[in-house]
Amino acid sequence: MRVPLVVISIFISTLTFASDSLLFNEIKNEKDWQKVVELAKAQNKLLFVDAYADWCAYCHQLDEEVYTNNQVIKYFNNNFINVKFDTESEYGAQLANIFGVSSLPTLFFITEDQEIFDTILGFIPAPALMAYGQRAVDDFAQLPILEKKYDDLIATNEEKLELIRILENKDFERAAEIAKDYISQLKLVDYLENVENLWLVSRFENHLSSAPYGYMTTHKSEIIEAHGIDEYEDYFKTIYNDNLQLAIKYGDENLLYQLIREVLPEFLPEVEIPEAAFITKKLYFGQRRNYQKYQFEVNSYMNNHVAADSKVDFLFSNGLEIIEDQEDVAMLQFAANLLTQATAINPTHFEAAALLGYAKGLLGDYDVAIAQIEKAKTIAQNDEQREMADSLILAVQQMKGS
Repeated sequence: MRVPLVVISIFISTLTFASDSLLFNEIKNEKDWQKVVELAKAQNKLLFVDAYADWCAYCHQLDEEVYTNNQVIKYFNNNFINVKFDTESEYGAQLANIFGVSSLPTLFFITEDQEIFDTILGFIPAPALMAYGQRAVDDFAQLPILEKKYDDLIATNEEKLELIRILENKDFERAAEIAKDYISQLKLVDYLENVENLWLVSRFENHLSSAPYGYMTTHKSEIIEAHGIDEYEDYFKTIYNDNLQLAIKYGDENLLYQLIREVLPEFLPEVEIPEAAFITKKLYFGQRRNYQKYQFEVNSYMNNHVAADSKVDFLFSNGLEIIEDQEDVAMLQFAANLLTQATAINPTHFEAAALLGYAKGLLGDYDVAIAQIEKAKTIAQNDEQREMADSLILAVQQMKGS
């Protein structure tokens, strides 16, 4: 058993009526839900949906601070069908699953077709909620107009960009289809005259063999002169992040090294590139479970780039990272080896000594683990460290008992 390393680390059955608070329709069952959907259709409005739970402090904060705001009350009562559901109720849990609720509070704008139009994660103050609401109303009204113009081949470039933006959350495939058509017609001058085109291609046409990427790399000075260094670097940061995900997903080492060679230098100073390349390779090999190459990269970077006075911290931080992220026995043994090196260099490094004991426990060497943590406890310098050692011993004992 792996013990978490915690020490390291509306016409519905119920309506909410209040003159000084936003009016919500509380959803208890499918019948309630279908009624609000029909109401949205009849009034041609979006549903504003609050997914909550009784234990959620930020959910209560929304009730107390945001839904009592006069502007929010007036605007949302006039423009939306406002809905709440408890994610821990029987039907609320079904809705949470349908709409992909993974944290609370989660707020949705949902169409009459029960499609998500926009999403807000977490607490949001009244002015920001107003901005989201106004944008949702405007976008909902503009969408059919822009779609008809696009289908009739009379949409301007600005209208195409607006259509793509609105569709991006609602129907990404359709947005990508329109974006691909739009991007295929762009020339260098379009990138220089409108920075929105940079943002667009960074999201929809960002592979390293694409024409937009070629424009950016071969016209660096013009792009920077037109839009500034920050916009240029932000483009390449997006390219890096998205393509690294692709490289990891498909196991494309050529793309990995192309990102390191070509993309990192476009947004990082030269002195930061070795560490960024190291982190990039660790991410790739760790997620691809190529542990042999992962270990090689750690040792190589340590031997070639880590100063002697920083080696203990490097060994400890990489050992900790492996223990937190990996369950593979070979990787846990590698973490133990790193921590052993750290304690050999600095025998008084409490954290490395204690974590080494925990690593031994994860490897099943329970008696050795407890002895190592007891040893670490003798070099603890304060009550907090001694309590940490006791917690680690308890964790290993629980492993042993399981």
